[in-house]
Amino acid sequence: MKQFSTLKEIAQKLGVSVSTVSRALSDSYEISESQKERIRAYVKEINYQPNPHAKSLRSNQSKTIGVLIPDISNYFFTLALQGIETIVHEKGYNLMIYQTHDDHLIEEKTFSYLENGVVDGVLSAVSSNKEGSIEHVKRLNSLIPIVFFDRHLKQMSVPFVSCNDYESGLHATKHLLERGCRNIVFIGIDESISVTADRLDGYRAALHQMDISVKESNILLCTSQEEAYEQILKRLKQRDKADAFFSSVERYTVQLYHACEELKLKIPADLKIISFSNNPLASFMNPPLSTITQPAFEIGKSAAGLLLEMLKKKKPAAPKDLVIPCTFHYTVSSLGNK
Repeated sequence: MKQFSTLKEIAQKLGVSVSTVSRALSDSYEISESQKERIRAYVKEINYQPNPHAKSLRSNQSKTIGVLIPDISNYFFTLALQGIETIVHEKGYNLMIYQTHDDHLIEEKTFSYLENGVVDGVLSAVSSNKEGSIEHVKRLNSLIPIVFFDRHLKQMSVPFVSCNDYESGLHATKHLLERGCRNIVFIGIDESISVTADRLDGYRAALHQMDISVKESNILLCTSQEEAYEQILKRLKQRDKADAFFSSVERYTVQLYHACEELKLKIPADLKIISFSNNPLASFMNPPLSTITQPAFEIGKSAAGLLLEMLKKKKPAAPKDLVIPCTFHYTVSSLGNK
């Protein structure tokens, strides 16, 4: 049977007005129950699917949420998106996903595009702010609700859902110190990105508590895996031998393992390692990797729930800044062989 795509065609078939069909499908009290049942039975019979675009034009809503992430191949963001989807689709919203690749210009263009009303709200893991401009975020936030997740702009008062990055950086570094390490290298991405800054602050605080000076040569900030590999090799070849690495980025940890293999360094005998990672294969690395696992799914789900509450113009049930603790899993790479 033909699937009617408009309310007008259904109304003509049933001999009623378009407004009657529309009101019946929205369960209006103005339509009798018998009429509602007749119309509902027919639209079910023909498998009628409302046109979401036409409906959004009438309600002045797109029923779409924009999500900005750096890289969809990152395990953290893959899991966070799954958490977002569980809430968003349940409430009848669609997702539009944009990758910024940590490029400030790409992010700015995307935010500007979203000003055109294509989405009702935005979930964003913002990129580096070293350009010093956040006007594109402020401008969009004046039009629609924004919730930051994982990363945020500290200059803006925007709801934010994250893990405890500072405390995790502190505890990871303390763990290595407790294993006897004293020349610990931190590796991460741009310090202007909030997660790097917070984890690095935790690293510095742990060293200060042990009266160990923070060496600039022990802070490696890289923009790509290729650069990370070169910086790691250079640092491992220095006479001032590093005895541990705390990695803030899981993809750089793979480069660290490769560099150790090239230089014939043994993990953990020569170098102990702990890393942020949501990679399910971390326990299968050689040797198994000690990890700090972010609650990615929960972060995405909580951020989406908070945004949907804001879209309903109700007071958010969650705190403005929601922090969900990370989970530590210590294994051979930092504990050593038993």
